[in-house]
Amino acid sequence: MKVRNLIRKNLVYFIVGPLIKMIEAIFDLLIPLFMKAVIDKVKGTPDTISKNLISFIDSFGTWINSNENLNTAIIGGTIILVMGIIGFLTTMVCQFIAAHAATKIGSELRETLYQNILTLSKKDIEDFGNNKLITILNSDTYQVQQGVLFFIRLGIRAPFIILGSLVLSFILNWQIGLIFLAIIPIILFIVFFVMRKSSKKYLHIQSELDDLSTKTSDTINGYKVIRAFNREEYENTKFNELNEEYKKDAIKVSKINALINPLTFAIVTLATIAVIYLGGWQMNKAIIFNGSEVMPSTLITLVSYLATIFQTLVLLTSLILIFTKSLVASKRCNEALKLTPSVKDIANPITKNINPGEEIFKFDHVNMSYITGGNNALTDITFSLKKGEQLGIIGPTGSGKSTLINMMERFLDADSGTVYYKGNDIKNYSLKALRNELALVPQKSNLFKGTIRSNMLMANANATDSDIAKALSLAKADEFVKDYEDGYDHPVMENGSNFSGGQRQRLCIARGIIKNPEVLILDDSTSALDLLTDKIVRNNISHEFKDLTKVIISQRIATIKDSDLILVFEGGQIIAKGTHEELLRNCPSYLETYESQMQKGE
Repeated sequence: MKVRNLIRKNLVYFIVGPLIKMIEAIFDLLIPLFMKAVIDKVKGTPDTISKNLISFIDSFGTWINSNENLNTAIIGGTIILVMGIIGFLTTMVCQFIAAHAATKIGSELRETLYQNILTLSKKDIEDFGNNKLITILNSDTYQVQQGVLFFIRLGIRAPFIILGSLVLSFILNWQIGLIFLAIIPIILFIVFFVMRKSSKKYLHIQSELDDLSTKTSDTINGYKVIRAFNREEYENTKFNELNEEYKKDAIKVSKINALINPLTFAIVTLATIAVIYLGGWQMNKAIIFNGSEVMPSTLITLVSYLATIFQTLVLLTSLILIFTKSLVASKRCNEALKLTPSVKDIANPITKNINPGEEIFKFDHVNMSYITGGNNALTDITFSLKKGEQLGIIGPTGSGKSTLINMMERFLDADSGTVYYKGNDIKNYSLKALRNELALVPQKSNLFKGTIRSNMLMANANATDSDIAKALSLAKADEFVKDYEDGYDHPVMENGSNFSGGQRQRLCIARGIIKNPEVLILDDSTSALDLLTDKIVRNNISHEFKDLTKVIISQRIATIKDSDLILVFEGGQIIAKGTHEELLRNCPSYLETYESQMQKGE
C-alpha cells in the first residue's frame, strides 16, 4: 500500500472536482471579454470579438428602449454578474468535494498507517523510530491531506487560467502576448530553482522535527527522574538547542521560499510597464498592429489578463510549496507503509489444545538481540514449563526478564534457537490464537481512557457484570471500586492517572483474569501491592483457576517462592534454575537476595 494507491482508489474526486472548477475558470476568462465588448459598444468601435459578444448580448432583447448603449451595458453587466454567481456556486461545490476527498484520504492514510504499525514488533518500531512514526501519523499525513485539498481546488485551475489568459492575449494582440509569454518561463525557472532548494531543506527540517519530538517525549516520560536528579536546567538547555536548530533551518527554508513572490512581482511589474508603454504609444499615435488598431478596451482587457496571470502565478508558487511539502510527506508515509512485520503468521498456522501436565512452553538454546549484530539481550536460554505449573523469574533490572516475556507473547522472535508452544515451534502457531490464550499484565500498568467497564471489556468483549465483579474481587480491586457511585462506569483518565499505583495494578490484574487465559503472565505487576494483598491475589487466582499456567516476574522472593520452577537471570542469561529450596542451596545470589529481604521483614 502506498499513498498513490489511496489516490487511485479515490480517483473520481480528482476528476469531478477539477472539472466543476473549470466552469468557474472559463467564466473568469470570459468576464474581461464581455467587459471589453460593453466598452467597445459604448465607444462605437467594436472589433470582431466584441461584435460576436455584442450580438450575444443583444439576443437577450431590449430592456431599456431609451438608450441602446445603456441597454447593452445593463444586459452585459447582468451576464457578468450571473457568470460570477455561477462561478461562486461551482467553487463551493468543488471546495466541498475537495474537502471531502482530502478528509477521506487523510483518514484512510492514518488508518492504514495505524493498522500497519500495530502489526510491527517491538524491534521493528525501535529500528524505525517511535517518535518518527508519531510525526508521520500527525504532521506528514496532514501535509498529504493539504496537498490533495489544494490539488483538487486549484491544481488544474491555475495552469488552465495562465494558459487561457495567454491564448486570449495573443488573440487580442500577438505582440503584447509575446511579452506575457516571455515572463512565464522566467517565473517558472525561479519557482523551479527555489523549490529544488527548499524541498531538500524541508526534508531535513522534518527529520529535525522527529528529533524534537523524541526529546519532548523522553522529557515527558522521564520528568520524575529529571526532577530527582535536579537536571531541569540541563534538559531545558538541550531542548532549546534542538529547538533553535529547528527554528534556524525553518527560517532558512522560509527565506528561500520568500524569494518567489518578490522576484515574480518584479518581473510581472516590468511586463505591465512594457504593456502600458506600448499600449499607450499605440493609442496616442494610432499605430496599427497586424492590420488593426489597438483600442483602449483591448489595452484594459490585456492588463486584466496580465493581472490574472500574475495573481495565478503567485498562487501557483504557493501551491508548489504545498505540493512540495506534500510530496516529501508522502515519501515519508510510504516509508512507514513499506515496513513489514518481522513477526507474522505463516501461510497455514496451527492451533492445539493440550491437557494439564503436558509441556506448554519450551525454550531451546534461544538467543535474541535487539540490534542485528549487536549484543544479545538473551543468551542460550533453555527451560520448559508444563500446563498448570507456575514459573517464577527473578533478576536485576535489565537482565532480560521482560524480553523473555515478549518472546512468549511473540512480540519478538529468536535470532537462533527455538521457542516451542504446546509442542510446536511458536512461529508455526497462530498469532491470534496464541495471544487469545495468553494474558499479559505488564510491568507498567496500562489503563486506557474510558471507564472501568471499557477497560475490562478490552480483554473480553462478552464479559457480563458478574464476570467483571468476579475478576475485580479476585484481584482485590472491588475494595475501592465498590465505593464509586457510578460503579463499573467510573471514568478512567489517560494512563489511569486518577488511580494510585496499587489500584492501577489491581485493575490490570483483573483485566488479565477476565480474559480467562491458558497462561497468565504477571510482569512485576504486584510491585505496588503490600505483601499481604500480593499473597491474597495470588492465592485467589490459584484457587479459582486450578489448571492455569502462571508466569510471574518479581523482585520479591516471597512472591515467586512457591513456583514449580524459578529462573534466576543476570546479564541476559539464566545463571540458576530450580525450586526455591534448591536455589537457596545452589545459588549464592538468590540466597543473598533472600536473606536481604528477610532482614527487611519480607
